[in-house]
Amino acid sequence: PTKSWMVEEIAHKLQVSKPTVYRHLNKLKGMDILEDVQVEDTSGQSKKAYRLRYGNLEKAWSFVEAHLKVAIENYGKTVEHIQRLVEEEKR
Repeated sequence: PTKSWMVEEIAHKLQVSKPTVYRHLNKLKGMDILEDVQVEDTSGQSKKAYRLRYGNLEKAWSFVEAHLKVAIENYGKTVEHIQRLVEEEKR
């Protein structure tokens, strides 16, 4: 789970195009499940790669769920606050 994968490796392993890999990587990064890392390729050059955050998909997903819960609670508080302001303005 802590292995870092370059886009080319993922595309080859899954037999899909690099744009398809990037599309899915961007979704996973957006959910904070993946992190960018630098690795050396076979020629010794530094390349960008990706790995699971927290070294485990289940742990990474647990953090996503926790962050979503907090975000939803905060949005709810904002909606309640705006509603109170609107009601006060009507008076």
